Amino acid sequence: MFKSILAWFEGDDSKQEQESPQPEKAAAALLVEVAMADHELTNDESAALAPLLMQHTGITQDEAHSLIEAAHEEVDAATSLHQFTRYLNEHFTIDQKCDLVTTLWKVALSDNQIDPLEESMIRKIADLLHLRHSEYMQSKHAAQGKL
Repeated sequence: MFKSILAWFEGDDSKQEQESPQPEKAAAALLVEVAMADHELTNDESAALAPLLMQHTGITQDEAHSLIEAAHEEVDAATSLHQFTRYLNEHFTIDQKCDLVTTLWKVALSDNQIDPLEESMIRKIADLLHLRHSEYMQSKHAAQGKL
């Protein structure tokens, strides 16, 4: 984080672009954000992270575990969600964003309850991804198996 801030002050945009998140990395960070939104990572949520990330991105199990581990560190150091959502807004279609929000709902549902803090976090992410309320709700219903 400090490197990118320093690079910005020094006017070195190449450094900032090199450190921009890959879609898998951004998705992993957002999955971890939702799982940790209620300040409690249950065993069910922890167990769901890698399979959901693999399903969403098509990466291997080892890659998923490495990304989730890195995402925990990124989330701890992050000052806002913008650093993750900005990249996704630039590179994802609406359908890809809705897919991601559906996956976020699956993380929240993995322990069979949706904490209000998790719901609030998903709503905030959906807003930052510029999704309409109808898309947000369709993603929730898709995750619940209602579509």
